[in-house]
Amino acid sequence: MREMIATLDARGRLLRIDRVDQDAYEGTALMYRLVEKHGLEGAPALLFDEVKIDGKWIKGPVVGNYLGHWDTECLALGLEPDATSGPATFRKARAHLIDIAQKNGGRYPEIPPVLIPREQALCKEVILRGDEIDLTRFPIMQVNPGDGGRYINTASVYTVDPKAGVNLGTYRCQLKGPRKVAVSPGAGQTGWKMLMAARKRGEKTAAVTLILGQDPIVYVVSGSRAANRQGDKPVDELAVAGGLRGRPVEIIKCETNDFLVPAHVEMVIEGEILLNDLEREGPYGEGLGYQGAGENAFWMTVTTVTHRRNPWFHNSFTGVDRGPMKSPGVASSYLFAKKFVPEIVDFHYLGNANNIFFISIDKTKPGQGIAAGEKLGKFNPVAKVVIVVDKDVDLMNLPQVMAAISSRWQPSPAAARGRRPGKFPANQPGDPDHARTRRLCTRRCEVGRADCRHPVADFTAACERGGTVPWPPVAKTR
Repeated sequence: MREMIATLDARGRLLRIDRVDQDAYEGTALMYRLVEKHGLEGAPALLFDEVKIDGKWIKGPVVGNYLGHWDTECLALGLEPDATSGPATFRKARAHLIDIAQKNGGRYPEIPPVLIPREQALCKEVILRGDEIDLTRFPIMQVNPGDGGRYINTASVYTVDPKAGVNLGTYRCQLKGPRKVAVSPGAGQTGWKMLMAARKRGEKTAAVTLILGQDPIVYVVSGSRAANRQGDKPVDELAVAGGLRGRPVEIIKCETNDFLVPAHVEMVIEGEILLNDLEREGPYGEGLGYQGAGENAFWMTVTTVTHRRNPWFHNSFTGVDRGPMKSPGVASSYLFAKKFVPEIVDFHYLGNANNIFFISIDKTKPGQGIAAGEKLGKFNPVAKVVIVVDKDVDLMNLPQVMAAISSRWQPSPAAARGRRPGKFPANQPGDPDHARTRRLCTRRCEVGRADCRHPVADFTAACERGGTVPWPPVAKTR
């Protein structure tokens, strides 16, 4: 991570701020302003040397949005950004990833991680055990006024299953105390399935490890479908990260858990979860810009913390910034979709609306767009709207896509509504899982919108009767 920050700084893509008062949400406000001024993919990375949290000035640095700019798509892969435009840079990174995957049978190549001597592992420079641990003294931020508290929101969370092996997932983790952290994988996520399976087997505890300040590729593999896990088949996500980096990830064993973690991350938090003891967590500002409701969640007792001297912290301004780089996940999704929709030409989704998917196809017969959209929607667990256009439409040019819909599409017969497969809810946070219908549409076009309904069947009538709105009063984060 530090190497990436240095690269951005050298290229003028980093904004350094001496101090921000996060009790007044200055860091969040600055991120909003930068996105408004430069766009979601044009805003620079941020580095705060010191942050005020709960009335105390805490030394950082804290970095944010360090993978948000278009240039990072190439820089993280060791490529030079395309000087012509941001979208061209993204396409260059995606084409590189598709090429290396196609040369490897349609999957990203793997380079197994390498175990290094303990004395070489930077994450072992400081070791804290038991009552020596106080996570509240680190610059872990509360991003939005409506959030339930301070959050570790960029960690890769390690869980393990006897069949599926080790999983890395990026889940929100609320700081509940000096040695207490909520761990909140969403229902249907791999980490959630592993913890629920352990509970079903009668196990009382589960080992969990969080790594913070990981390199860009490990971070994106952890938070996306780049590793393309299929069912219960084990996937070595660090080997996938090594394949994307072109060199192995150096690893070291945890102090108390059996996980092998990247040796040069900023911090490793080890602990265990009591599987039958859930606790209220949240609310939390979600990635789509709305305040997600609180929920009952697992939580971990922290047993050991190891970190680099003067560790750096990475904070996500969730719902404001773009989040991690997209090209590895988009390239992987394109290759996966190609198996079911051979006529697909391009695949894209927006950084701030990632439940809406755009695909272009080489259309040769009527109805082909609807069929393509239905196939993609069936196999993509988060698809809420699928828009299918002809191959001459540039999916990364939203006005061009909208012009095609406006001029070439008719709702009937070129729209279809299907049922979600039931893995993840594709709704505004606070909506119930049962609202799982979706529409497909295409441009010659078969386009449509999601049929997302409010938790109350007749919302207007309920309000007239004095009913309450079942989500937090601070609903929007944008």
